[in-house]
Amino acid sequence: MMQPTTKQALGQARLADLHHQAQRASLARAGRQARRVRRQSGRRTPGLLAALTGWARRTRPAPESS
Repeated sequence: MMQPTTKQALGQARLADLHHQAQRASLARAGRQARRVRRQSGRRTPGLLAALTGWARRTRPAPESS
């Protein structure tokens, strides 16, 4: 038969282990999200630059003289 203090110590160790696993999972999730955002922002930049370049190079009508 197990002593109550031994049961309590095992329960506390298990709880600490669960907290540690949850913390690791949270950090891993945050890291994946940060990498995803970094990857996506890099993909949008060339398209945005191309759109701005096209807009800047478009032909404009000559200014009217008064």
